Amino acid sequence: MFTVTRTWKGDVVTDTTFNSVARSGRLGVALALTVAALGIPGRAATQQIESQTYLEHIKFLSSDELQGRGNGTPGLERAADYIAMQFRAAGLEPAGDDGTYFQKFELVSGLSVGTSNTVTMTGPQGSRTLRLGNDYEPLSIVAPESQGPAEQSISAPLVFAGYGISAPSYNYDDYAGLDVSGKAVLLLRHEPQENDERSVFQGRTHSEHATFIRKAQVARSRGARAILLVEDPRHADQTDFSRWLREPQAEEYGLPLLHVSRASIQDVVGTQLDFDDVMRGIDADLKPRSRELTGVSISYTQTLTKNRHIVRNVIGVLRGSDPARARESVVLGAHYDHLGMSGRFSLAEGSTGQVHNGADDNASGTAAIIEMAKLATAKGKVPRSLVFVAFAGEELGLLGSRHYVSHPSLPIEQAVAMINLDMVGRSNGRILVSGLDTAPQLKDDLKAAQAGLSINVVTSREGAAGLGASDDTSFLLRRVPSIFFFSGLHADYHRPSDDWDKIDSPGGSAVASLAYGLAARIAARPDRVTFVPPPAQSTSNSSGSASSGGYGPYFGSIPDFAEGDSNGVKFAEVREGSPAAKAGLQRDDVMTSFGGMPIKTLYDFTFALREKKPGDKVEVVVLRNGKEIRTTVELTNRP
Repeated sequence: MFTVTRTWKGDVVTDTTFNSVARSGRLGVALALTVAALGIPGRAATQQIESQTYLEHIKFLSSDELQGRGNGTPGLERAADYIAMQFRAAGLEPAGDDGTYFQKFELVSGLSVGTSNTVTMTGPQGSRTLRLGNDYEPLSIVAPESQGPAEQSISAPLVFAGYGISAPSYNYDDYAGLDVSGKAVLLLRHEPQENDERSVFQGRTHSEHATFIRKAQVARSRGARAILLVEDPRHADQTDFSRWLREPQAEEYGLPLLHVSRASIQDVVGTQLDFDDVMRGIDADLKPRSRELTGVSISYTQTLTKNRHIVRNVIGVLRGSDPARARESVVLGAHYDHLGMSGRFSLAEGSTGQVHNGADDNASGTAAIIEMAKLATAKGKVPRSLVFVAFAGEELGLLGSRHYVSHPSLPIEQAVAMINLDMVGRSNGRILVSGLDTAPQLKDDLKAAQAGLSINVVTSREGAAGLGASDDTSFLLRRVPSIFFFSGLHADYHRPSDDWDKIDSPGGSAVASLAYGLAARIAARPDRVTFVPPPAQSTSNSSGSASSGGYGPYFGSIPDFAEGDSNGVKFAEVREGSPAAKAGLQRDDVMTSFGGMPIKTLYDFTFALREKKPGDKVEVVVLRNGKEIRTTVELTNRP
């Protein structure tokens, strides 16, 4: 399941995830797999998917040997080879590049900070050179536009801007009367009155103003060149930066953000700043204590590299039996990548260096399509072709499925449906099936496929993942009816504890049988189903790009995560009938300005859109084929 980003440990754990998930927890009892035939017309009854075989795939894919199948790692490559071997054993035809099962593409897995980074601080007390991984760690950097190593140097005076919060609705602004343009800002982590349940900043629950992302956006909007962040005195001074030494990666917020030990800063600024006094004063009256710091400056040299890797989708095809319909296809997909040994996107604090095995996410779905391929060949061909795809790059932004729909094995316009399985290993009595609103004609097919299987199918939107959550999104954007099978989130999601021994293998194999039964019926339909665009309220607003209903303005774009560069936000799609579409914006446009604010990253767009309200008319600047286009978008209420 795709997660975009989150703040680091000790900060507000704010996940920007492109999904809406089940809240109801585990229900029911383990599924009992029956031996009844699926009932495909004209097909003899054969074996169903066997739960132990299904589990053996998960055991291998989620073993420590594969080290979490991180994108760009040897473990991912071993997983790809294993899946291809299984497709070959099933009798699928290779459908990748050059007659192989593999479809290669390049992705950026992150931004690696070089160990030659240097930080020197100068103040009335003299100069001090900070030690990378001991006195500071980079949390955010400026991404290079080149493919190779890049270096950026910053020398700027340092000013203190309190908590770095500008919140007019709370009548609080650390930047009021403070000029930070062209300067580096020193900020406290968290927010005022953190332990006061009566605080206007949502009591003891951190507000969005406490997040790294928000602090960076506010500082950038005021022209700051860099941020130095220290623990506020309520928390122990952070002096152990071993997490960064184990995984030297940073986010891209559009400016450098360095987490620095409070003691290092205090040595340089001397008596100009008493952190305890500042914190107590702000807590007492909610009045900022921002100030210039006389004679204090910072010199920072950043060296970094984009981590580019060639990864592989794995593709096999069972050709259709009807010559008139064999070019049409039903795509059955699941992503096989996970987080590797990275704590960067983990929900477990301090987990960098630990294997995130991803048994449910998504070895469970990958095992399902392997066994579905075997079941398909055992039962014999159906009129339309069945394309089985294991996607890489899903955890970094649906990159494998995005690549596939642009380079399909069979024409994407001839794809009659897509079935996606993501996290189907903990069904425990039920499976969530979403996407039927894109093809209402398939509801009866799903009911027919369910016959004989002891499984409760939940098709309401409640608890189902929405547009953007997984690889079915890439097909929906190409107007392919897409059905998503998902058993719901759990306490082990994106944590090292997502292990094979927690898998409900009878349930997962039953889900695979159900999904195959639906695919076979779609492949045998006399006519193609009619595509119905998904309603706007099923989409995500994590970037402010589409809508999930409720509060906030609606724009109507869906971002492209393929590159992650800091030169604008590219639209993967613009929703039909949305404010963006009405203003003439199109797929592949690159937004560079929104309401007069320069847009370099997705975070910039999120921040800029949140500052607006329904009814506002906003000038938007995009690049289209290298040409600058200006238009005005009238934001509306979220549907």
